[in-house]
Amino acid sequence: MSDSPDKLERDVEASRGRLDRTLADLQARFNQPGIPRDFVELKRSGQAASETVERLAADVRANPVPALLIAAGFGLLVYEAFRTAAERRRLAVVSAGSIVATPDRHLSENHPGRMNERLDEALEESFPGSDPVSVRITK
Repeated sequence: MSDSPDKLERDVEASRGRLDRTLADLQARFNQPGIPRDFVELKRSGQAASETVERLAADVRANPVPALLIAAGFGLLVYEAFRTAAERRRLAVVSAGSIVATPDRHLSENHPGRMNERLDEALEESFPGSDPVSVRITK
């Protein structure tokens, strides 16, 4: 409290002056002709959107089959997008190592004990016994 009363009074007057200027600036901004015009244009755009929706509804009533086909196509597109996103999330979790990827481990042909048998079948299919060329593949 070492400030003199004169200095405090000057600070208060300066603060009042800044507050007056701020209020005048705000009042000038809100009294511009652009703001009411913007509200009117917003109302008009809402009316235009309403008219567009009404026209679209009338077109759907007049032509229901094409509208249903378009809706079905859009629905399939959205379904595929969600399915693909879910698959990507699943693969990201699998590749992160937090879940072991074994969706087909229950199949008997995917057991490690059948690997040699499957390789032999693949060789026989690729190089049948009646082929005159002899091929030896080592594992």
